[in-house]
Amino acid sequence: MESVNGLVPGGLDENDRLLIGLLQANARASYQELAEASGLSASTARRRVERLLDSGVLRLVAVPNWPKFGISFTAFLAISVDLPRLRSVGLELAAMDEVCFVCMVTGDYDLFAQIILPTNADFVRFVTQRVAPIVGIRDIQTYMIPAFIKSFEQYRLPATPNPLYVRGGVDAYAFDDEFGEEQHEQAGSTRQ
Repeated sequence: MESVNGLVPGGLDENDRLLIGLLQANARASYQELAEASGLSASTARRRVERLLDSGVLRLVAVPNWPKFGISFTAFLAISVDLPRLRSVGLELAAMDEVCFVCMVTGDYDLFAQIILPTNADFVRFVTQRVAPIVGIRDIQTYMIPAFIKSFEQYRLPATPNPLYVRGGVDAYAFDDEFGEEQHEQAGSTRQ
């Protein structure tokens, strides 16, 4: 396997994975805080994080809290396109500010896109006036997202302990308040 600045893909050790998990939970954690949570020295934590950043294995980004901006409507678009136009349609969608991500998929559709907008009316205008007219689009199915149970930034590397859960900082059933105990039980899970 090819090495990137001394890191082999998939070759992260337990400490690297723990530091990544800690930074996912709090990207603003100081090296001292990372050291205390990981059992490493602050200088070792700093060196490891800098190596992960310099090699491109890890990048730190800000994730906006969209409802604080008055943007609370989220939807997925499943889009069928004429295959010769797949790339151009994908790039045109990706250039739109309202689009969070675009990906090619297999199956009944060719592209998925996630969009965020302030209101349902904005959503209707966006799909009908901006997306539907794109040359090469054959069909669009829309899926409104009433709630996220887990979002992308909550994903953890396989075999990486989630430090929030390990250290008891988050109620794993916090979404019960929104969905209710009855729906949780219907899903086949019980609280301990």
